[in-house]
Amino acid sequence: MYQILIVDDEIHAVRGLQAGVQWDRLNIETVHTAHSLKQAQEIFDSQPVHLMICDIEMPQGSGLELAAWAKEHYPRTETIFLTCHSDFYYAKQAIQLDSFDYLLKPVDYAELESVIRKVLDKLAKERELRSFEETYHHYRKLWESHQPVVAERFWQDLIRQNIPSSPRQIEEHMRNAGLSYPETVRFLPIYTRVQRWHKKLSERDQRVMEYALRNASEEILKHTAGVAVIPVQNGSLLTVIPVEEFVEESGIRAGCDSFIRSCNQYFYCDISCYIGKPVPLHELAGMLRSLQRLDENNVTQLNCTLVLGETKRSEFRIEPAPLAEWAEWMKQGVRDKLAEQVSRYLESWKAYEGCVDAQTVHSFYQDFLQMIFFVLQSKGLQANQVFAQNLLTDKPESVLRSLVSLQEWVQYVLEVSMNHIHSVEENLSVVEKAKRFIHEQIGQQDLSREEIASHVFLNPDYLTRIFKKETGMSISDYLQQRRIEYAKELLAHTNQSVSDIAAACGYSNLSYFSTLFKKAVGSNPVDYRKRSQSK
Repeated sequence: MYQILIVDDEIHAVRGLQAGVQWDRLNIETVHTAHSLKQAQEIFDSQPVHLMICDIEMPQGSGLELAAWAKEHYPRTETIFLTCHSDFYYAKQAIQLDSFDYLLKPVDYAELESVIRKVLDKLAKERELRSFEETYHHYRKLWESHQPVVAERFWQDLIRQNIPSSPRQIEEHMRNAGLSYPETVRFLPIYTRVQRWHKKLSERDQRVMEYALRNASEEILKHTAGVAVIPVQNGSLLTVIPVEEFVEESGIRAGCDSFIRSCNQYFYCDISCYIGKPVPLHELAGMLRSLQRLDENNVTQLNCTLVLGETKRSEFRIEPAPLAEWAEWMKQGVRDKLAEQVSRYLESWKAYEGCVDAQTVHSFYQDFLQMIFFVLQSKGLQANQVFAQNLLTDKPESVLRSLVSLQEWVQYVLEVSMNHIHSVEENLSVVEKAKRFIHEQIGQQDLSREEIASHVFLNPDYLTRIFKKETGMSISDYLQQRRIEYAKELLAHTNQSVSDIAAACGYSNLSYFSTLFKKAVGSNPVDYRKRSQSK
């Protein structure tokens, strides 16, 4: 909930804003009022003020002076100026004070409410960002307190083989790092990798989540003195557990299973653990490579704990995909049957875990793409005309790491290809689909060429060319034309205010909407409404 301060020396103006704006709809808890600079400063000093709506010309201190004071003492407060004068000097001063907006009296309440919503959206995003930064710093400090930098550098150098592999050299570097282990100790490695995130994360979000994962790993797996948890690459971790004569494998496996469940529940990811064999320090880097190969070849299982040596390679060979048959179904447009057969074929891999590895996925991926390109070429189409930019170059790494990702990607590529092939062949115009989508989304201000192209599964540049060829106008011109037509319908058949109609048609600026409307129709919205409703 937010608190607002209205500052104006005209009592009637203040009361008008109090009554005219629908504050409860805007999530406003309290509306404070002041009639002078001094009164406003007293409120600032006693109450949190998130937004100030302020007149400029006032006796005993102008609104510009008040805004400058607030910027210095309460920099997080946003300001909207209201004034009777469209004086460039005032507007320039308002810009220099970093005010959110500058509106002329008498202000349209709906327009003011729209501006207030934008201010509150900005404040909410800033609050979320500050919370995120605090979380980030919290995990950063927690991580630093659990893992001294010098000790971590030793482990990183060891697994990257930056330290000579002789036991004597390793022992020397370990002592320099402040670490000490008995000679009889062996080291059990557990390699952990995030297989996929359940939601898309920015780079910074992913960094924070990786810190959180590391912290959770230390809490759950670090049950023995001297355990080290080391970041390896791309969110993966290596946990090194010092062990003596006997290793209770069931306890290690149970700890890994518990860690996986926690990651699923709290960190929104699929993750697997790979347990190696206890080895001397000079063999640790080689054991890590073996666990990474085990991970690379685990393409069928998510959220599992695998032990090195337990999974045996099966001699059974998977039947190759019937790509020639699939290609014919693509050409004929047999969508449902093709989707079902492809899904059934890939799903069958799960029954042969010992047969399916990274090479199996790579081979299928290459053969499948070859089939897609062959069918497109047979229809006189090029891949760059059909697929959105980078569809085939951005995803291969994630696609090739798991069967689930491969299944999703294959179905998507088939859908895009067949939509394009058969929308042309069956005379189902892609342009008509784009037009229909524009009609459905006409009130969206941020409706873009890229979003329209994505809806019809086309490259934006290609859609622009065929749209212009078929309609004789650009997508942006067509979009503007449809918005004006929609506005005409609302003006003629509803009693909505002009500002509400402008917003419903995707225009946040009433003045800009009125200018466009008059240019297109020949009269302003008010005159058009009078003329239409008098008929």
